[in-house]
Amino acid sequence: MRAFGHIRNGNIFVLGLVFLTGCDLLGIGPKKDNNAQTQTTAPVQVQAPQSTPEMPNPVPGPIPSNALVRIGNWTLTQEDFTNRINLLKQQLPDFKDTDANSKNAVLGELVRQQLLVQEAEDSGIANTPEIKDAVEDFKKTLLVQEMASRLTKNVIATEDDARNYYEANLEKFKEPVTWDVSQIVVPDEATAKNILVQILQGGDFASLAQTQSKAANGPQGGKLDPFVSGKAPFDAMQTAIDGLDVGGVSGVFKGPEGSYIVKVNSKKGGDTKSFADVKKDLIYGLTMQKQQEVLLSHLKDLADKYKPERNDALIKQVVGEPTETNTTNPQ
Repeated sequence: MRAFGHIRNGNIFVLGLVFLTGCDLLGIGPKKDNNAQTQTTAPVQVQAPQSTPEMPNPVPGPIPSNALVRIGNWTLTQEDFTNRINLLKQQLPDFKDTDANSKNAVLGELVRQQLLVQEAEDSGIANTPEIKDAVEDFKKTLLVQEMASRLTKNVIATEDDARNYYEANLEKFKEPVTWDVSQIVVPDEATAKNILVQILQGGDFASLAQTQSKAANGPQGGKLDPFVSGKAPFDAMQTAIDGLDVGGVSGVFKGPEGSYIVKVNSKKGGDTKSFADVKKDLIYGLTMQKQQEVLLSHLKDLADKYKPERNDALIKQVVGEPTETNTTNPQ
């Protein structure tokens, strides 16, 4: 919340002028999109002119019947005010849009903002290059947002889209398995095979690890710290345990310190999340993907239509060469 700091019992407390702290909540500026991230730029530093022109005469004639306030050529109509109150209510659900004190606070803030805008325009600040550039950038942002919104308005993933993706990619929705494993490490394969025979004949894995394993964790029965699938100490160990159930013992395999035997003490996880649990996120993600595809396709068409001219030599000098392909470049 930029313009208003605290709302309690229908009363709104203004912390600072909207003009100074942001005006999107009052409907001045781009509408917020909850699914998108907003970029901000550093405030423009401008110096007011030393002289101030004379104030223009007020607009002649009575104030229009539908105008709440008029300052110079600016009028705030009843419809404008209602729209801004509705927008504020959308952004701040707790805002009391029927409370006279709250609405008067908003009206006062809009008037104070316009007074400063009027002074800036009359003094010439509005014509400084910095302000003009900022206004132009802001205009471009609004136009891009509006065009993107129109192009993707009806591009929405359905529940069927989400279900088809889910069923085709079940592996992606499996929770990772956490493994609790013990190991025995000896210098050569023959010794390892002899120990494996003892284990298969009923020998205790932990005791054999304590007496025969050369690994640092041998005295602890060869127990390793738990790890998730894909994060085993080395790939051959992950391969050795992938097909084992709890209590299972692997065959002999090679590793960084010699010959290994491992036992699965326990494993947790590995369940597949239900479609109901992931449906909402899938629909959102697939919608974003569909909308991006529409935008990229449209940008390619625009590049073919308007044919941007590139000074590749200067681009290489100023921008540099990318290390990977930019898939979002329509050119």
